[in-house]
Amino acid sequence: MPTPTPTRQWLNIGSGPAGSGLRPPGLAAPQWTEVRLDADAAVHPDVLAPANDLSALPDACMDAVFSSHCIEHLYLDQAVPALREWRRVLRPDGFLLLVCPDLQAAAEMIAQDRLMDVAYAGIRPYDMVFSHQGLVAQGRAAGHTFMEHKSGYTRSLLSAVVNEAGFASHAAMRLRSRFELWLIATVAPTAEPEIRTLATQHFLPNPAP
Repeated sequence: MPTPTPTRQWLNIGSGPAGSGLRPPGLAAPQWTEVRLDADAAVHPDVLAPANDLSALPDACMDAVFSSHCIEHLYLDQAVPALREWRRVLRPDGFLLLVCPDLQAAAEMIAQDRLMDVAYAGIRPYDMVFSHQGLVAQGRAAGHTFMEHKSGYTRSLLSAVVNEAGFASHAAMRLRSRFELWLIATVAPTAEPEIRTLATQHFLPNPAP
């Protein structure tokens, strides 16, 4: 009888409810097993914890860490310590996938006096900067502020905090059709061709430089 191939584990930070949100195509089952971490007990995460406290997890226990639209819910001074924690739980060959709003793209619309115009999928520049007001209201009714934006990023700032957190290599890009920043970072030094291969496996198509 053949020995089952062990699955690799990925940590979904700020996951929300099971099966919700962005799903990285390269982290699909059965090759990968998702571990959900969220600060909101109502979404029934595998690990109940804020994004900047991974103390419940041991060192080097994950093959990948993914976080979509979460880091902007931390204050800027919390970002580097949080990213160091995300790096801590990664194995030596592990990598981080990070997605957040692109404030430069939002600012371009704001400069055109289009603060409340829809940018994509019902999202406005106002929501990217000041939080999605519907989600904030839902959180307030539930007694929490998890959905409030406390910081924001351009590509250069996101790269800077990832570097400061100690990741050895990274590539960041702007997905302008979605007003998002996408970043992939590795624990170990990684040549540019390998980073680009990882990016093609996990990023949405046609990101802008």
